[in-house]
Amino acid sequence: MIPEDNGRLPHLTPRQFRRTVAWFIARRPGGSIAGALQYRHQRIQMFEGCAGTSESGFRDEVEAEEAFARGQFLAEMGADDDRPALTGPVGAEAEARLAELARHTVFDGQVVTDEARPRRIVARHDTHLYPGTFVTCIYSPDRALCRTPVGPAGQPVLADCQPLACRNTALTSANREALAAHLAQLDGM
Repeated sequence: MIPEDNGRLPHLTPRQFRRTVAWFIARRPGGSIAGALQYRHQRIQMFEGCAGTSESGFRDEVEAEEAFARGQFLAEMGADDDRPALTGPVGAEAEARLAELARHTVFDGQVVTDEARPRRIVARHDTHLYPGTFVTCIYSPDRALCRTPVGPAGQPVLADCQPLACRNTALTSANREALAAHLAQLDGM
């Protein structure tokens, strides 16, 4: 629902609607590519300009949101002693990485006021766990099937994930529920 402005609905132009839709598409995994195809742009940068110009730092904004969501996921997983165990080829390794992260990120009674300290903690103790809807990647570059020789080695390329064959795969209870729901949806078609 579009909120009222001074007691009446604002006049929404097609340009504003198109940019709003582009913004939401761009925030999805692989959204910049999908949006460029949908909007029939010659380059991804054109779509990013439509979604919120590249010069304005839109790509950085999306990456920061993804990093924040990943950090929240890891903090919750590491702090939850009653969490269901991660299963799959690297479930035990994932549990060990989470335990190590929890050991280094315990609240010691001090409030962190300098921005560099959290970055140092994450850089030093990064678990390389990347949550997804259907699978959680416990990234190790030597085992990764999604990694290309020219791509960055520091993180997975989740768009090229091969969870049935990759040995970096772990499943949370939420992953198993999403898989079951999607399978039920496919069976109903």
